Amino acid sequence: MAENCTRKLIVEICNANNLMPKDGQGTASAYAIVDFAGQRRRTKTKFRDLNPVWDEKLEFLVHDIGSMASEILEINLYNDKKIGKRSNFLGKIKLAGTVFVSAGAESLVYYSLEKRSVFSQVKGEIG
Repeated sequence: MAENCTRKLIVEICNANNLMPKDGQGTASAYAIVDFAGQRRRTKTKFRDLNPVWDEKLEFLVHDIGSMASEILEINLYNDKKIGKRSNFLGKIKLAGTVFVSAGAESLVYYSLEKRSVFSQVKGEIG
């Protein structure tokens, strides 16, 4: 009898360091949006903190284990404006599926935030 086994990719958003202030008061209220294989998850907002700590685990279903190496995980950080205005971009990273590790082999890795375009102003890193 074949057993239906669902695999998951668990992404832990730990923290960010030295984010660029975006709220006009020298701070930022950061949250992350994580995209993988057509699925999107969002962290909580960490208000007025240039070094936010989330420690949130986000789960994504893996539909085809054979194509994991060609998948891309994208994390975008934004400043939460809360009052109807668009959120400000704080930076992004893209990770190829080839860097994913099996359970038990996890480690905290920091990635420098990248610009979305030549006009983006970003600094900092995410772990």
